Amino acid sequence: MIKGKNNRDKGLTEFSVDGQNSTMHIDLIGEMVEQYVNEYTEKGNSKERYIQVNSNKNSLKFKVKQKAKYNRVYTSGCFDLFHYGHLNILKESKALCNHLVVGVSTDELIEKEKGKRPSIPFEERIRIVKAIKYVDEVIPQVDKNKQKIVDMFDIEAITVGDDWRGKFPKVSCAVEYFPYTPHVSSTILKEKLGL
Repeated sequence: MIKGKNNRDKGLTEFSVDGQNSTMHIDLIGEMVEQYVNEYTEKGNSKERYIQVNSNKNSLKFKVKQKAKYNRVYTSGCFDLFHYGHLNILKESKALCNHLVVGVSTDELIEKEKGKRPSIPFEERIRIVKAIKYVDEVIPQVDKNKQKIVDMFDIEAITVGDDWRGKFPKVSCAVEYFPYTPHVSSTILKEKLGL
């Protein structure tokens, strides 16, 4: 429930969202806020709360930030032939944190781990991941040492697909497992495309 009140003398607008109080200064071209219109929306799995404030001539919409479970989260992958499953893990990872760090495996690491180079070169894959709105920072993943990343980037949690449950290396932070997106993977796409 979003509630608000106007204090004309102090030029403040006070509002509370689900019992958490906040105060903001609002100056709408010299006019005080006359009316409050409350709006609550949910988008996907992440809950976003909004306050819409109306005056005689203007309407502003403010996004109210929720406290995230973690400050900094890390996830990584090859991101070769980027697909919906990749987007899912990035979106779900971002929903847990304020700052999402994503490691993109280098061509050399993929060749070492899988025995062949990726279809899409590293520089192109990293540019694709950087363009995703859920991603705050992108780094090259040059090895599989997750603890080194945790230490270097102050990571509080790592996110991975639940196919890693029981196999993920020990780290000093939390590990969050997401359901594997069925029927889509870079391997399946490569097979269908004959790559």
